[in-house]
Amino acid sequence: MYVIVQHTVTDPAAFWSLTDSARLPAHLQLHHTFPTPDGRHAVCVWEADSVEDVRDLLEPMLGGTCRNEYFAVENREGRARPSGVPQAAGAGR
Repeated sequence: MYVIVQHTVTDPAAFWSLTDSARLPAHLQLHHTFPTPDGRHAVCVWEADSVEDVRDLLEPMLGGTCRNEYFAVENREGRARPSGVPQAAGAGR
């Protein structure tokens, strides 16, 4: 499964220092990190068995340096339509 983490960073120097030195367990893979130039926001794309696996790694590691939101997503590589939302008849014309 793919997991998006949206970070709102309160201490950019500490946050990015912690992420630079992080050792990731074999069952988690970080595919992409998209930071803002000032380092106060970032979106990361993970591959994991569950959202909880990513949360269990990041929350203790990052401490009080940020606030995080976690989302399971359908597709990490391109455009995707949510599988749980039906497409309206005639849409996309």
